[in-house]
Amino acid sequence: MSTKAVIFDLDDTLASEMDYARSGYRAVSAYLVEKGSAEKNEDTLYRELISLFNEDHKNVFNRFLVNNGLSDSREDVMELVEVYRNHLPDISYYEDVKPLLLKLVEMGIRKGILSDGYAVTQRQKIKALKAEDDFDIIVLTDELGRDAWKPSPKGFELIEERFSLEPTEILYVGVNPEKDFYLSVSAGIKTARIIREEGVYSSREYYEGVREDFKIASLADIPEIIAE
Repeated sequence: MSTKAVIFDLDDTLASEMDYARSGYRAVSAYLVEKGSAEKNEDTLYRELISLFNEDHKNVFNRFLVNNGLSDSREDVMELVEVYRNHLPDISYYEDVKPLLLKLVEMGIRKGILSDGYAVTQRQKIKALKAEDDFDIIVLTDELGRDAWKPSPKGFELIEERFSLEPTEILYVGVNPEKDFYLSVSAGIKTARIIREEGVYSSREYYEGVREDFKIASLADIPEIIAE
């Protein structure tokens, strides 16, 4: 069957997750200065957070608090996590997003977003990007329940119902080998992997060895895939 809808992952597919991290750590740095929790200025705190993130994406706030002689209790860590997750990020689409969306409209192809991640965080990203103006459907799997996160087919079943489509009529574009491409098995859809510079998921292993159907360097390659 021909492709009638292209659904996109959000992080590192439509907008840089590294840019989101930078924005989040800026928000946390500003919060710490405003609260008076640290003697250093905002730029210094930000550079420390980014450096820790670049070393290892895990437990950044725990390590940061310890390094600065501050309490790293669960309560103190979660305070910073909440600031990070809830802030309105300073992010934008990659340059190849808008031209492709216009092309898909010309081709009569429906377009959507399906993304994992904490709902409040992903909603803030959607708001910052004004994505509701650009997509026919946006499904945040966390709003369906934690068991709906990829590679669960639940989000795609909702899209299929809304669009009255068969799984084989959907192309999903993502970046994360741990969960995005096994969807060809769990949901029966076609998948494409886009390779982005600074992609935070690029070194992940393929879930059960299932790879993408297509590999692309730019979203500009999507129309050619659809035409095949």
